[in-house]
Amino acid sequence: MEILLLRVCLAPCLVLLVSVVARRLGPRRGGQLIGAPTSTGPFLLLMCSTYGPGPAARAAHGCVTGTLVVVCFGLAYARLAPVLRPAWTLLTALAGAATAGLAGALCGSVLLTAGLTVAVIFAGLATRPSGDRGPRPTNRARAWEIPMRMAVSALMVLGAVATARALGSFLGGVLAALPILLAVMGTALHRSAGASVAADLMRGALHSTAGTLCFLLVLGTALVPLGPAPAFLLALAALTTAHPLVRLSLPALRGRPAPGR
Repeated sequence: MEILLLRVCLAPCLVLLVSVVARRLGPRRGGQLIGAPTSTGPFLLLMCSTYGPGPAARAAHGCVTGTLVVVCFGLAYARLAPVLRPAWTLLTALAGAATAGLAGALCGSVLLTAGLTVAVIFAGLATRPSGDRGPRPTNRARAWEIPMRMAVSALMVLGAVATARALGSFLGGVLAALPILLAVMGTALHRSAGASVAADLMRGALHSTAGTLCFLLVLGTALVPLGPAPAFLLALAALTTAHPLVRLSLPALRGRPAPGR
C-alpha cells in the first residue's frame, strides 16, 4: 500500500514541480529533473524496506531496462518533434521505445542493456544541433493544463501499478522507470510551446539519465552484499559523479575542445 501511495502521489507532484522548473529555468532543467531518479529512487527504497535487498536489487535491474526505454523515447521524440504533430510524435516515439524495452528485457544481461543505454544517451547528446533553431513560442500553459497533466500522470501510474502487481520485481522495476512523466510533459510542451521546447526537455532528460543509470547499476550490484545503507550511499556517490563526467565528455564527442582549453 505504501508503494502504491508513493508512486501515485509522486507522479503528479513531479509534474507540478517540472512544470514550474520548466517555466522558471527552461525546459532543459525540467528534463534533467525528470531524468534523475526522483521516482525510481523512492520506489527502490520502499521495495527494499518492504521486501528486502534481493527483490529490490532485482527491481533495480528492471529499472535499468526501463531507463533504456526512457532514453530511446527521449531521443526519438527530440528527433521527430520538428517534423511531426505532437500525437504522431508521441505514438512513434512510444513504439520505438517499446521495441527497445522488449529487446532489453529479453537480452538477459543488465550490463549489455546498460551499455546500449549509454550508447543511446551519447548518440542523442553528441549529435544534437548546435545553437538555437529560431525563435521559440512563448505561449504559457492555460490554467487547466497543469492539473490535467497531473491527473493524467496519476492515472498512467495507477495503470502501471495494476499491471506490475502480478509480474514480479523485475518487471515492476521496468514499469517504475517508464517515461510516463516525460510523455505527459513532452506532449504538453510540444502543443503549448512548440517542438524546440519539447526537444530541449528531452535532451535535458537524456543528460541526467546517465547519472540515473550509474545509480541503478551500483544499487543493484551492492544491495545484497553490502546492505541497504552502504548501497544507497554508494549509489548516490555514483549519481553525483556521473553528471560532471558526462558534461566534460560531450565537447570531445562533438569534436570541440573541452571548456577551459
